Amino acid sequence: MTSTKSSLEWEQLSYNIQPWLVETMHSLGYSSMTPVQASTIPLLSQNKDVVVEAVTGSGKTLAFVIPILEKLYRFYKEDGPLKKGHFVGMIISPTRELASQIQSVFENILKFKPEDDIIPEVKTQLLVGSIGTVRDDVQNFLQRKPQVLIGTPGRLLDFLGAQSIRCGSCEIAILDEADKLLDISFEKIVTDILRHLPKQRRTGLFSATISSAGNTIFKAGMTNPVKVTVKSMNSQYQQISTPTNLGISYIPVKAHLKLQFLFDMLANYQFKKAIVYFPTCISVTYFYGLLQHILKENEDLQEGELTFYSLHGKLKAGPRLKTLSNFTNSTGTKSILLTTDVAARGIDVPEVDLVIQLDPPTDPDVFLHRCGRTGRANKVGKAFVMLSVGRELDYIDFMAVRGVTLDESSYSFDEDSKFSRRFVKGVKKWIMADRARYDRGVRSYVAFVRYYSMHSAASIFRMESLDYIGTARMYGLPRLPKMPEMRYISQADLPENGFIEDVNFDEYSYRDPQLEEVRLKELKTEVEKKKRKEQSEKKKAQQHKNDAWSSKLDTKEVKQERREKAKRRREAVDKIIAENALDSSDEEQNAVDWKDVVKASKKRKNQGVIEGSFDDL
Repeated sequence: MTSTKSSLEWEQLSYNIQPWLVETMHSLGYSSMTPVQASTIPLLSQNKDVVVEAVTGSGKTLAFVIPILEKLYRFYKEDGPLKKGHFVGMIISPTRELASQIQSVFENILKFKPEDDIIPEVKTQLLVGSIGTVRDDVQNFLQRKPQVLIGTPGRLLDFLGAQSIRCGSCEIAILDEADKLLDISFEKIVTDILRHLPKQRRTGLFSATISSAGNTIFKAGMTNPVKVTVKSMNSQYQQISTPTNLGISYIPVKAHLKLQFLFDMLANYQFKKAIVYFPTCISVTYFYGLLQHILKENEDLQEGELTFYSLHGKLKAGPRLKTLSNFTNSTGTKSILLTTDVAARGIDVPEVDLVIQLDPPTDPDVFLHRCGRTGRANKVGKAFVMLSVGRELDYIDFMAVRGVTLDESSYSFDEDSKFSRRFVKGVKKWIMADRARYDRGVRSYVAFVRYYSMHSAASIFRMESLDYIGTARMYGLPRLPKMPEMRYISQADLPENGFIEDVNFDEYSYRDPQLEEVRLKELKTEVEKKKRKEQSEKKKAQQHKNDAWSSKLDTKEVKQERREKAKRRREAVDKIIAENALDSSDEEQNAVDWKDVVKASKKRKNQGVIEGSFDDL
């Protein structure tokens, strides 16, 4: 483990990087290094593998971008230009957004690269899924001859599998957000990628929570790695994983008021850009439409005062990268990105000064990654997390054990205000205007309940403690969906037939004519089935009522006759048993089982045996 107490001036770095890189850093506004850069650049630029754990916003990206460029210059000096199909550096990222952002960092630096005889041009190539095909990527690579590859695990592995790709010249491999890349979802793919690369390469692992990866870091094939840890200090000089300029607070709120509280904060809190985290992809889509409607209906906000953007993992790569770019470059209004954890790691958007989490993430490590989207590069940021009143407040102590202090927010909200009543009316108006919105709301609600059940802190986020009805109100649902988890609601609290509000679902229609036509056909079929069932039951009841008294009497006589026959059979068996008992000299040895007698009698009857005298025939 290394520590940095020396000067953070670029000119006094212990390893002499290219002079144009020093000038570029000053031109880009980085007048001095961060501790993680001062510690990591000399190690990784030379011949050391590194495992870097540093707080969010501490400058980790430059800490590996500069060493890659240094390795590239050294390679060209010693070995000359790259052969066809070869590359020098590779960066693996868990998300497309982060990969694209890393490429942008390279491009911003390379704009300042002077013309020289060593490397005429440095190029990078982005390799992510959903953009083109692997064949297109290979053709582009062979034509452009980039020296640095940046991509996501799946596409990189497919790319390296192409016959024309040669990995023998790779000098350095970087795993950004390494704890995510080495967890169960990516571990095998990343390991397969690293097997393609030369064993003598340098490897760097970077993350704000790398320690959570445990022993899996050794699967990255490193040789005597140096651990670099850069953490902040709080007032008690305890090491924590959050920057000192980042304030994290919790908001105790009733479940049905979360969305109102969120909109009120966005309307009244002072910020330039905000990121709001939702639990699932479908909830981002659902609440994006709902909040857009509330924004239009709100008389207190000027047009264009708030601008919403939607980003989640189910979108294709093109729209995702475009949305992130539009949000990053937005100016003039309060810009709000509604997203999932796809934008929780490594994303660096300038001027994000507010982060709000509608619910805590299932993984506590992701909590810090979310908060770390603000308060970056020594700028002040504020992060809030909403906790439902009740057991969820134990999350405060849970995070305190992990070294993260949560202070209670002083921001208040009046649920009896005119705004609150207008908000509720606006939600109801929006969802009742189209039954398709209700369907999406139900899917969002069900997805949230599944998400809630996967919390690692299961003792806090218990299914028995979840406010199902309050959460359904927050989602704007007039009726609870039928699902197994509804058993946790007490019968006293469970609304009749699940109805939270009185809604006639027979008249609740779709805006889409095709969907409405299907609904009406299904409704007609259901009505006809119900009518036929009622008629059938009515007919049976009438038939029973009209049965003749004589037929009912006949039925009683048949039953009585059966009982008398059974009685006679029992008497006959008892008589046989009694006779056999008298003829026996040794009762224990010759006792006759009456059941056997009955069986024998039935057998004779079935075989058609006739007993009697046949002397006269």
